[in-house]
Amino acid sequence: MKGGCVSGCGSGPVVEILPDGEDVMTISSIKRKKVKGDALISLLDELSDEETDISSSMRQRLIMGYEQAHEAKAAYEAKDYQAAIQLYEDAIQIARNPAMALEEARASVGGDNYDSVKGVNWLVDSFRNSCRARLAMKDIDGARRDAFAATVFSQNTDADALMCLAEVCQASKDTMGELQATKAAIAQYQRLEDEYSKPMPGKDAVARAEAAKIKSNASTVKRELGFRIVKLERELKASS
Repeated sequence: MKGGCVSGCGSGPVVEILPDGEDVMTISSIKRKKVKGDALISLLDELSDEETDISSSMRQRLIMGYEQAHEAKAAYEAKDYQAAIQLYEDAIQIARNPAMALEEARASVGGDNYDSVKGVNWLVDSFRNSCRARLAMKDIDGARRDAFAATVFSQNTDADALMCLAEVCQASKDTMGELQATKAAIAQYQRLEDEYSKPMPGKDAVARAEAAKIKSNASTVKRELGFRIVKLERELKASS
């Protein structure tokens, strides 16, 4: 399997498939395909070639967790929130420790510049969706636990995880907590906007278009949240 995992959205392992002899920097069209089962084992074997220490049982648990997270996401998107919550619970329980072990192994190979947050995006995504499913089921305490977990695993750099926390605070009528979480989310949207405003020399049109889309979305959400902050500050002032 030529290429490597390029999933950065929490959707699980996605590989770039390159024709033999082609280079990622010169080919204009790259096929992308989700992998699971035996193909995912092959991908993890490639990581083992890079001196990562992932046991066979941990690989199997990671595969089971990934695949269960896919099922959970499908249930969540179908608004079958009870099923989604249970599936996410199972996926996280099965694969959280192997996922963290894999990231520690990758970090030991990648050195100081390795981004350990990116590799657990699927976990952050799982906690976010589970949080919102619990909110839909009026389980505020469970939603709060999932929101905190999402912020911890993302090291407070995921704007949407912070918005989950803000939504939990709103549901529990914690205006100050919602204000703080919303401000933290705005800071991360600002970071995204700044990051994707930078020049991208050597990148193709698809990559530049994706960067422009991320930047535009961050700017739009940040502006909308600014209005929410004004409202929350007004409420706090009126209640003091």
